[in-house]
Amino acid sequence: MALITQADIEARLGRSLTADESSSFTLINLALQAHIERMIGSSIESVSPTTRYYDGGVQHLAIDPCTSITALKYVDDNTDVEYTFISSDYTSEPVNKTLKTMLRNRDGKFVTGINNIAVTAKFSIYEDTNTLNIVKSALLESLVSEISNNDNIQRESIEGYSVDYVTDQTKDNLSAIKFLFPGV
Repeated sequence: MALITQADIEARLGRSLTADESSSFTLINLALQAHIERMIGSSIESVSPTTRYYDGGVQHLAIDPCTSITALKYVDDNTDVEYTFISSDYTSEPVNKTLKTMLRNRDGKFVTGINNIAVTAKFSIYEDTNTLNIVKSALLESLVSEISNNDNIQRESIEGYSVDYVTDQTKDNLSAIKFLFPGV
C-alpha cells in the first residue's frame, strides 16, 4: 500500500485525474515511493519491528532511520546473541526527536566486528509525523510535476513570437527529503 492515495493527488491538483493519468498513477506512485525508501534506508509506511545488523568498533553507531528501538544486542557470526544491552547502556540519538539515526554506547566503543551489532526497531519514518508530512509533501509535489510534466519546459515570448523548449535543469522536488537525510 502506498502512502499517497489518488484522492491526495487529486486534492493537490484541484481536479480529478484523467483516465490516462489514473491508469499510470499507481505505477508511478509505487516506483517513486520505492525510490525514496531506498534513498533514505527506511520505510515511509507503518511497519513492525525488524532486526538489522551493523559493524561495531565505534562509539557513535550510525543506523538507518527508525523509531521504537526495542533491542540492542551483540551477536556472533551465526547471529547468536552474546550480550543484550539494557537501555541505560546506550542512548538513541538525536535524543529530542522521534526519528533516531544513531546509537551511542555510554561505556565507550562498541566491540569491533562485522555485522556484530543487532538493532531491533521499526525502520520507518511513519511514527515521526513532522518528518512524514515533509516527505509526503515532497512526494506529492514530485507526482504533480510528473503529471503536469511542465517543470522542465521553458517558454519565451518576444514581440508576439513564442517558443517552448525543454531545459536540462529540472526542479528538484525531493530537495526537502535530501535536507532531512544528509548524505542522500
